[in-house]
Amino acid sequence: MGYTDTHIPVMRKEVMHYLNLKKGDLIFEGTLGGAGHTVEIIKAIAPTGRVIGVDLDSQAISTAARNLEAKGLLKFITIVNDNFSNIKNILRENSLQFINGFLLDLGLSSMQISESGRGFSYLKNEKLDMRFKGETGIKASEILNEYSEGQLSNIFYKYGEEKWSGRIAKNIVIYRSSRKLELTGELIEIIKKSIPLKYQHRQGGHPAKRVFQAIRIEVNRELENLSNALRDGVDVLTKGGRMVVISYHSLEDRIVKDMFTSFTGMCTCPPDFPECRCNPVRKGKIITRKIITPSDSELLENPRSKSAKMRVFEKD
Repeated sequence: MGYTDTHIPVMRKEVMHYLNLKKGDLIFEGTLGGAGHTVEIIKAIAPTGRVIGVDLDSQAISTAARNLEAKGLLKFITIVNDNFSNIKNILRENSLQFINGFLLDLGLSSMQISESGRGFSYLKNEKLDMRFKGETGIKASEILNEYSEGQLSNIFYKYGEEKWSGRIAKNIVIYRSSRKLELTGELIEIIKKSIPLKYQHRQGGHPAKRVFQAIRIEVNRELENLSNALRDGVDVLTKGGRMVVISYHSLEDRIVKDMFTSFTGMCTCPPDFPECRCNPVRKGKIITRKIITPSDSELLENPRSKSAKMRVFEKD
């Protein structure tokens, strides 16, 4: 089973420019999605190159395979249903040691939001699941029904930057004292009840947006997986190979920025530390001194891309 439409790839031209591809390259694409970027990558590296396309979402895998087969490009890719943080193991299982390029597009596609039925959307009333991979790991409903008030408040603030986190957590605990919290619609009502009406849209978007983001990050351990993928990815990158990462919120971008900085050999410890504790080792250079964002024309074509930020690193 796959999704019914394709995800519009964000900053496609910029991705191709900064990956700096050549024929015969081996490219690790950790967020395969609908294979929008993949098609262009294959065109640049075929017939001797290959893509290792990874996605944790089995429905996205099916969609990508269908789209690539329709274009006659399936023979140029090895598709893996796994987490991109397992990059070293994925390469090992495919008898590979090194890659020439690394791409992560960390956006949640419109396909996943609208068609997965796993509770990613705050515009539908669905079961609170939010797991990217089937039946693996803890569900959103388990977090909401089992975590303490303090744990919930911390997650909402830390991962969603939600200023009303304490009130929302308190009202969740009150609600679940009489019944289980199982549906997105129930959670949305609790959130709306917790945030004063005049503040509900001041931070931009739907009032439930930040809490949904926080729960999804906790369920899928997204920030931890991102850190691990970057750390291991740079190790298997060949000299001159590039890492291109597109993030969509400040927490992700901060991790990418700090890790790329540490890869240049610069300390990323907090300024109040008396001495460096991160012990950085130079591995290359940052190509994008300023973040790359979508062009005005792309924003008109694909408004969902407005929060995208691209950073690029090159291995020495």
